[in-house]
Amino acid sequence: MTAKASVEAQAARPVVGAKTAYVLADPDLWPPALEAALHGLGLSVTSSTELHELFDACRSDSASLLVLAKPNPRFAVRACRAMRGLQGVPIFVVIPREADLIPVLDAGADDVVVARVDPAIFTARIRALLRRVQHSGRSGGVFRVRDLEIDLDTCQVTLAGGVVPLTPTEFRILTVLADRMGRVVDARTLLSAVHQHDYSERDAQNLVKVHIANLRRKLHDSRSQNPYILCVRGFGYMLERRSELRPGDPLAELIEADGPSSS
Repeated sequence: MTAKASVEAQAARPVVGAKTAYVLADPDLWPPALEAALHGLGLSVTSSTELHELFDACRSDSASLLVLAKPNPRFAVRACRAMRGLQGVPIFVVIPREADLIPVLDAGADDVVVARVDPAIFTARIRALLRRVQHSGRSGGVFRVRDLEIDLDTCQVTLAGGVVPLTPTEFRILTVLADRMGRVVDARTLLSAVHQHDYSERDAQNLVKVHIANLRRKLHDSRSQNPYILCVRGFGYMLERRSELRPGDPLAELIEADGPSSS
């Protein structure tokens, strides 16, 4: 078998534990090659014509993946927000233009590609997404940081006893930071650990910035004198275990008080 054939055979091998992909798509953004890629990964594909049908199907049956491929980016944003309650189900979105990437990620998508993506790249991204969902369920335990509790068994985060609604990607980013509590993690390392896919420095910074901003908002960091997630200028991000920084701490001069900018 040639090296190329070996790689293709490995790519076509079904993902262990993968079951059903629920798809809500427009033909212009969803060519047959992309659906064939899902089948090649061992997923059965169930198509819906309306968002409420997709939501009802996912609530009644176990879903491994949600795929949205609609030409109206505002619809994708609304759909991702509606699906936030299905925290264990990853959401993959196909968008018409790269300019729509940040609003869709901000709304809760776990991964996004632009239409007319190479099917091989699409397959690799889906495979990585499913793989990291499987990995996230392998280790249990609880991280506790002041009033913040991260339960790896239930995939639930609570702050002062109240549940914090996180998307799967936000939850995994938080667990990576918790696992390295007190240490700064750069954007590229953080995203690679979460997605198990190597990104360029620029892409990693742009993607992580959106997710970190959402996490800090949900943890009320911007309104707190003692935030949980510190944005260390020029280095990355850190989950801070201390209630306050020590006087003269050299880290203090590098912390961005309002977190990553949206520009």
